[in-house]
Amino acid sequence: MSDTKQIFSPAQRSLLADVLNRIIPPNDKLPGAGNLGVTDFVEAAAAANPGLTRLFNEGLTQISITAAGTTGQDSSQAFVGLSSAAKDELLREIEIAHPMFFEQLILQTYNGYYTNPAVFELIGYQLPKPAPPGTHPELLDVSLLDQQRKRAPFWKKV
Repeated sequence: MSDTKQIFSPAQRSLLADVLNRIIPPNDKLPGAGNLGVTDFVEAAAAANPGLTRLFNEGLTQISITAAGTTGQDSSQAFVGLSSAAKDELLREIEIAHPMFFEQLILQTYNGYYTNPAVFELIGYQLPKPAPPGTHPELLDVSLLDQQRKRAPFWKKV
């Protein structure tokens, strides 16, 4: 990531990586979101919108303050020192107290993780091959709609 896109301090990036590893923890062959570097993706998304920049800075500050209040440690390292269960409980508190931040945190974490080529490779997903030049592929396999077309409408016709 270039320096011009960095909106988080090194301490915030470290905290965010640890938080991301709680949202999508490592398991079996899959890395945690923080270990995969999704922090850069989240930071770039937040940097692209001033409202998100503020939302993420405030949200990360609240995680630090809440963790420091729980542990009595310096706020920059407090979250890292918590047990996994305590981290999860703290994040549930943040989700309730700051739902807009938490919604964006989850959205950007999932977007960054599940669009990462390394994750594609690890789960065996292959991107569809692009159509050859000059062809006009069908955008939708309409046979997928057959079951839905057989159902009665779920809305009231007026």
